[in-house]
Amino acid sequence: MDALVRRYQREASLPGVRPFNRLANDRGWVGRRMSELGVATARILRDDFPLQNLREALEGIEECVIKPRQAHSSRGVMSLRRVGEVTFTCLQQRCELSLVEILDDLYRDMREHQFPNHWQLEELLLPPSGLLRPVDDFKFYAFRGRVGLILQVSRATQGTHYRWYDRDWQPVQTGKYAEALDPALLPPRAPDAMLALAERVSAALPTPFCRIDLYEARQGLVLGELTPEPGTYHAFGEQADLYLGAMFEMAQHL
Repeated sequence: MDALVRRYQREASLPGVRPFNRLANDRGWVGRRMSELGVATARILRDDFPLQNLREALEGIEECVIKPRQAHSSRGVMSLRRVGEVTFTCLQQRCELSLVEILDDLYRDMREHQFPNHWQLEELLLPPSGLLRPVDDFKFYAFRGRVGLILQVSRATQGTHYRWYDRDWQPVQTGKYAEALDPALLPPRAPDAMLALAERVSAALPTPFCRIDLYEARQGLVLGELTPEPGTYHAFGEQADLYLGAMFEMAQHL
């Protein structure tokens, strides 16, 4: 799978070719395309500001998610609910943080992971239960409208936990995140609807492969992001790697 993705990336970088990863990183394009498909996305409350302007960006906002504009992981992401003028509850850490403490954490993440000082505030999504915790992330490895694998990601103060499923929502082993798998994680309440949405989005994209990240929130099913180049393919076991690679090759010829 890793070799096939890298070959596709090289071909997409040829002159005259507009690579899909540029479209996937263009939030305007993603928003318009999802609107055409009738797919909900998290609302952008504030867009493209530096961390030194965070206090001004948060004015008048009671709850939100702050993240780097180029976020493709949980690094630099904080879910916040206001409890005072400059105090917020952080859902990931399950504690109250001052604005100074929030900035310290975000500046540290920015330095360690070297992403640009461009940030945004998004609508806060909560699970259907209404519990004050981050929603689980369901990542669909999809090939031209067909899902191959599903990864559930649950983030808590005790760490990040994972669970893998096949297309029928049966638990599987892939060799990846083996040390952090949690069989106690529950599938979404509407698994068939979530799978159908992921495959509908995938079928509408001009690329043989894209990971479709979805949330099951109190607002309904919401698209998180499109990730055409998720990393660490080398971490898959041989069976999962061959399976995904075969799906990628078939999708390239559709």
